Amino acid sequence: MTFFAFRRTPALLPLWLSLGIVAVVNVLFSPAHVMFQRLFLFALLMLSFALIKRRRLRVLIAALPMMVIAWDVMLSIYAHQTFGSEFSYGFAMSVLESSTGEMLAMLGLYLHYGLGFIVLTGLLLSAVWYTPRLPGKWRPRLPLYCLMLTLTVNIGQAVAHSIRKNSHSSITARVINYTPVSNIKFFMQAWNDKRLIAQISRTIPDYPVHTWDTGIDTYVVVVGESARAENMHFYGYPRDTTPVLDSQRSQVLSWRQAISPAPVTITAVPLTLSADYVVGHDQKHYSDNLINLANRAGYYTSWFSKQGIVGDYNNAITGIATNAREKKWLQSDYDDTLLPELKQALHRGGKQMIMLHLYGSHEPECSRFPSEEALFYDGDDGVDACYDNSIRYTDKLLGEMFSLLEGHRASLIYYSDHALERDPAKHVVYYHGGVKPSQHAYQVPMFIWYSKRVAGGESGEVNDLYSTANNFQLMRYWLGIGLPDEKLPGTLKERAKQLAGSVPVLDTTNTVYDWHKLRR
Repeated sequence: MTFFAFRRTPALLPLWLSLGIVAVVNVLFSPAHVMFQRLFLFALLMLSFALIKRRRLRVLIAALPMMVIAWDVMLSIYAHQTFGSEFSYGFAMSVLESSTGEMLAMLGLYLHYGLGFIVLTGLLLSAVWYTPRLPGKWRPRLPLYCLMLTLTVNIGQAVAHSIRKNSHSSITARVINYTPVSNIKFFMQAWNDKRLIAQISRTIPDYPVHTWDTGIDTYVVVVGESARAENMHFYGYPRDTTPVLDSQRSQVLSWRQAISPAPVTITAVPLTLSADYVVGHDQKHYSDNLINLANRAGYYTSWFSKQGIVGDYNNAITGIATNAREKKWLQSDYDDTLLPELKQALHRGGKQMIMLHLYGSHEPECSRFPSEEALFYDGDDGVDACYDNSIRYTDKLLGEMFSLLEGHRASLIYYSDHALERDPAKHVVYYHGGVKPSQHAYQVPMFIWYSKRVAGGESGEVNDLYSTANNFQLMRYWLGIGLPDEKLPGTLKERAKQLAGSVPVLDTTNTVYDWHKLRR
């Protein structure tokens, strides 16, 4: 009877209203199990505050947590009412990027959400004030024990997920996602991204370099995405996916066994563009990168990208790109939108390095090329048609780049950031490697093309096993940039052979493997 009376007392009305608001807001966009856990933790928190007998002290201690919960709820309502979506990383980044004047102006436009925040905070605090302790001797402490146990289990699961799946995700963010203040995770991610980008872009190594004339004025670095050498006719694939590259063999120096250092973009690209290493991998090395090196040598640097500017999978790359003298992130449909930027850059005189970051064959690969560019169809072989069309579209794009560069003293290096796994039995046939992937997730195409106006342009093949983690060292030589007292060979092919051999790789947990020992 005592417990029944506890449930029926009118003093619980603020608590029931608060629980209802939190439930409705979270059920709008979250899966049922996520909504239930957030609501469960909120209820446990409210009942735990009831342990504090002095109500004024109880409200004083609960004030900040209740304000944060009210703020989180109003952010979700704002995003839903204004944009028809959940609050997201983009909104959080916009808030952090806004000036004080912009934020004050926004508060003026959305004053009713501020009033809603005040009212909701008052409701939550009244629930804290009126909610009585659970009856009995042991029941009052039960919510606190359950709260501590639930949070401990969540932390353990987040740690296990980070170890097992992906070390790039934040353990704290994963835990917060299951609490009634889940929107904080977006601000955490945005803040960390801003800090990493600033750290990489502001820390510019200062060491002496010298340059020599390579016969090249314009250097173009094309970083592909998710392209498998195994699906390119140029490397022996039976389907005609690379007609343009095949026709350029006399102007191309190609790597037959190029191995990416990681199966995901966020790790692979910085490793190939900076002085970082697979063994001893550390983001502090990212500041010594190709953009800063070319700037130091007096080259004009440009960065044009079809990938995102911020987010878990772009922040370190954006940090590297930030110091380019000209930079753009393009949002249109296909990679060919990079061509006008390249064409415009070619009007510039003097030494320059142009970075082009493609979307390439990233899944869903069927959306990486215009429908009229499709040459292969599901009826031909089913599962490979879209992926092979994306490879052929990249080949066509490279051909257009060759045409633009042919009249200049220019050279272009192309390599893919990483490759993909392939399993016809899976719903997604081509997919990123994860924890201890197979060798296929790392085998990438790589070549250097020279225009006919470059005297002494190299061709042929590098057959040695080569890690693209060495590309920073290789491209420095390609750019004609040397360090004091550095002894270098006479040709780029010889330099490539010097760097070839060992191929350690990382998986998504940053565990180091010998590529030879991965499954085939």
